[in-house]
Amino acid sequence: MVLQQLSPAERVVFVLHDIFRMPFDEIASTVGRTAPACRQLARRARKKIAAAPGRAGFGIESAEHRLVTEKFIATCSSGDLTGLLEVLAPDAWGDVDLGPDAIESPGVVTGAQHVARNLLRFWGHGATLVSLPVGSQPAVFAFRGRRLAGVLVFTVRGEVIQAIHVIGDPRTLAFLDAQLSASV
Repeated sequence: MVLQQLSPAERVVFVLHDIFRMPFDEIASTVGRTAPACRQLARRARKKIAAAPGRAGFGIESAEHRLVTEKFIATCSSGDLTGLLEVLAPDAWGDVDLGPDAIESPGVVTGAQHVARNLLRFWGHGATLVSLPVGSQPAVFAFRGRRLAGVLVFTVRGEVIQAIHVIGDPRTLAFLDAQLSASV
């Protein structure tokens, strides 16, 4: 919910820098802004996150993150709606960041049933899901036809996923895909 309070530009810069540890110069060339402007966007995003009321600090061990993420991948890949509902909190929510050029934002989807159906529609059969923690958060990189199609960043509470933030900005994904290809 806190990420929803950020502007799309703040969200992209915050995720790329603070979560993916990407340098501001690279972010600037990716998003078409200057490095100082990106630094300012990240600073504003951090302030908004720190000031958010009821900020949740649900720390769970990385082993628990792996278990939740592995169950998510197994149930999503197999199209198992019942299993996917078991890994989602009943009041789970999800959103998608399509970037600043998106004509329309899909908004926030709430409730495990709605979230699960959307996940299976986009990331079920035909997608390759790979667990890769992003900073201290569990995340899944979703590929279609060997191309990065999305990054799903989870907020985990207990042993269930409370929120899923999908990074679907084509420019961000193209940049990350190029980085992944270069490192292989």
